[in-house]
Amino acid sequence: MPAPSYSIPSFLPPLHLYRHILREVSYLPPAFRATISSSIRDRFHRNRRYDPRAKAHLSRASSALRTLRAANSGDGTAMAGLISKGFARSGRRRRELMAQFVKPQGPSNSQDLEALLDQPSAKQSSTSTGTADAQRPKKQKNAFFQKWDQKKLLQILQSQKHQQKETKGSTSWPGSAIKSTDPNQFVPTTNIWGKPPAESLVRTKQAHWWRRSAEKIMPPVGKGEWDLLERLSNGAQDEAEWAVPARRSTAKPLAAPESTSGSFDWKPWATQPAATVERQNSMSQRVRSGGSDPGPYGGKERKPTVSARWFRRAYNRTWQLTPTMSQDPKTLRYSFRWGSVQPKIPSPTASQLEIFEGVDKQGRKVGKSSAS
Repeated sequence: MPAPSYSIPSFLPPLHLYRHILREVSYLPPAFRATISSSIRDRFHRNRRYDPRAKAHLSRASSALRTLRAANSGDGTAMAGLISKGFARSGRRRRELMAQFVKPQGPSNSQDLEALLDQPSAKQSSTSTGTADAQRPKKQKNAFFQKWDQKKLLQILQSQKHQQKETKGSTSWPGSAIKSTDPNQFVPTTNIWGKPPAESLVRTKQAHWWRRSAEKIMPPVGKGEWDLLERLSNGAQDEAEWAVPARRSTAKPLAAPESTSGSFDWKPWATQPAATVERQNSMSQRVRSGGSDPGPYGGKERKPTVSARWFRRAYNRTWQLTPTMSQDPKTLRYSFRWGSVQPKIPSPTASQLEIFEGVDKQGRKVGKSSAS
C-alpha cells in the first residue's frame, strides 16, 4: 500500500495521536492486527485518567506511529518487528505467555498430591500458636525459579536447542543461542576450603543461570495459531480473509486551498541546523515521516509496498521460531513441535516439459518395443 500523502505534525494532542495510531493499525495484515490493536488500546485506557509519565508515553506513542507508518509503507524491518510482537516472539505478549508457561501444573501422581495436602498451611500454624511473625519463614533471596516448573522448562530448552541447530541457516534467532541445559553450570563443586558450597551460593548461581535461559525461551502458542502461521507460510495471505487492506483515500477539502506558490518558510532554517530540519526528508526517515526530497540528491525511492513473497518468507521465519505444546495423558510428558522450512520446488515451464515428451520414467521412448 502507498505511504500516506501527509506528514506527521511535530506535535499532536494525545487523543489525535491515539486516532492516528489506530488508523495505521487498521492497515496491518489481519493475521496479527488484533494483537497489536489490543495492546495499544489497553495502554491508552490504562493511563487515560492519570499518567505521571505522560511526556515519556507521548514520545513513545509518536515513535510507535512512525513505526506503523513505515511498516505500512514498505519498510520490511518495521513489519518484521510487528509480526514478531503479534505472534508473541517478542514484546508484551511473549512476557504474558512466559508468565503462564513457567507455572507448575500441579502434582503428577497421587503420592505427590497426598504429600502436598498433608503440609500444614502457614495460616493454620500462625493461628494455633498466635505468633504469626515468628512462625512465618524468612523470604529467601534468588528463590524465584523454585516456583517454576523446572522440568518442563528444561524440556523446552533442550527442544529449542535442537531447533536452533536445525534452522541455523534459514532463520535468525533473537539473542544468543542456547549452549547449555544444565542449571548447575555455574555452581562450583567445592569452595576455597575444599568443602561443598553453601546453599545460598548454589541458589544464587542457579538463579543466574535461569535468568539467562528464561530470556531465550520461545513460549509455545496454541495449535490454532501455530497452524495459521503454517498456512501463512504457504501463501494464505493471498486469500481474501487474510489479505492486507488497501489504504483509504485521503479526505479532500470542498473548497480549493489558496495557492502558496512562491512562498518559502525560512524560519526553521534560521532557528535550527539544516540537518535537523531536513531529517524527515532523508531516505531512512521518509517512510516514517511522510517527507520527500524532490532534489537531484534525493536518491532512489523505496518500494511503497511489501510483496506477498516477502510476507511468505517472514511468516515462515516466524513459524520456525514458534513451538506448539502437547501433553501425553498417560505419562504427562510434554512434547514440542516446531515450524520447519517449506521447500518450494518451482513447477517446470512448458519449454522444459518438451524435453520429456514421449519418454517414460526410465528415459525410454513410449511405444518402442523392447525387441528393437
